[in-house]
Amino acid sequence: MFGAQQSKALELIYDTAVRPGGWRRALDQTTSIVGARGIALVIRGRNAGAPNLTMMSQVYLDFSRKPSGWYYGAFLARLQETDWDALRSFPVHKAIPDTDAGLSADELDVRADYRFLRKRTGVARRVGVRLNPDEVWFDAMSIGFDRSLNQAPSGLSEQIKPLLPHFSKAIEMGRMFTLLKARYRAALSALDHVQAGLVIALPGGAMIVENAEAQRIFDLSDGLVKGRDGYLSTQDADLTKRVRLAIEAAAGTADGMGNQHEALFAIPRPSGETPILLEVAPISDAGGELETGLRGALVTLIDPDRAPYLKLERFAALYNLTAAETDVCRWVAEGAGIPEIADRRGTSPTTTKNQIAAVLSKTGVHSRAELIRLVLRVLPPVA
Repeated sequence: MFGAQQSKALELIYDTAVRPGGWRRALDQTTSIVGARGIALVIRGRNAGAPNLTMMSQVYLDFSRKPSGWYYGAFLARLQETDWDALRSFPVHKAIPDTDAGLSADELDVRADYRFLRKRTGVARRVGVRLNPDEVWFDAMSIGFDRSLNQAPSGLSEQIKPLLPHFSKAIEMGRMFTLLKARYRAALSALDHVQAGLVIALPGGAMIVENAEAQRIFDLSDGLVKGRDGYLSTQDADLTKRVRLAIEAAAGTADGMGNQHEALFAIPRPSGETPILLEVAPISDAGGELETGLRGALVTLIDPDRAPYLKLERFAALYNLTAAETDVCRWVAEGAGIPEIADRRGTSPTTTKNQIAAVLSKTGVHSRAELIRLVLRVLPPVA
C-alpha cells in the first residue's frame, strides 16, 4: 500500500506523460523517498530520428547548467555508455548496484567521470535500473547516492520497486503523446487557423492540445486561465469545479459510460468584457485515426468581443431571417448588447429586443450565447 510520499510520486510520474517538463519534480520526489542524492533518467530510441533524452533531478539539473556540467557532458559522459550497455543484460525493474556491472568499487572510484561527479555533485555509488525489455527503446535510470555512503542503502529495492512499473508506463504514455503530436503536426497546425479556441482535454481535465486562439484567451488572464498544472481555472471555484466535472462527464460519454453530449458555460470576465463562452463535448478516436483508445473532451472557447466578421447570408437563408434580423444577428455574434445594437441601427431598445427574440425563435435557441455558438457552427470561423 502506498503512503503519502509514494502517492505523490505516482501523481507526479503520470503527470509527465502529457507534460515532460514535470520530470524534475517526479525525480526529486523519488530521490527523497529512496534517500538518494540525485536521479538521471535516460530515454533512447534506435529508430531513425528518435530523440535521446535525459531527464534529471534538481541536483543533476543544477550541475548540468554550470560550466563544469558542460565539460562533463562533452568529455566524460561517454564513459557511462558501458554502464548503460551493461544494464541491457539485467532483468527489467531490478536495482543493480554499479559494482555488479563488471567493475569493482575501487576501479569505478578512480574512473574520470566518477571522480568528477563525486567532487562536483557529491554523488559516489550508483544503482541502475532498466525500465523496459523493448528492443527499439531503451529506458533506464541511474540513482546516485551521497559520497559518504560506501554502498546503496539495503532497503532500496523495497522502496523503489513499487514505483518502477509506473515509471515504465508513464514513459510509454509520454512516448505515445509525443509521437502523436509529431505525426499530426500538420493537423494541429491547422487548428491555429480556427478563430475559436479549441482544446483537447483528457478525462481528468488535463489539457494536452490547444490552438493559438485558446492560448490567446488564456494569456489574457481575464476570467479563464490555464494553470501551471495544465488544468482550466476560473475566478469562481464552484464554476471551475462544474467545468471540470463537465469535462469528466463528456470524457465518460466518449468512453461509452455516460450520455452527456455537451455543456455550455458563460465565463465572467473581471475586465467587464462580454463573458467567454465555453462549450464541452465528448471526443473519441474509436477508429484509431489519431490513437486507439484516446478518450476525452473537446473544449471550445469563444470570445464574443473578438468574433470574426461573418458572411451571414447562408445562415440567414437557412433560418429565413429578414434583412433586419440578419443585421441584428451579426451584432449579437460580435458581442454587442441590446443598447449598443439599438444605437448602431438607429432603433429603440424594445425593437432590438423583439428582433433578437424573433431570431432566437427562428433558430430554435434560447439565448444570445447559444445563438453565437450556432452561428459559429454553421459558419466555421476559419482564417
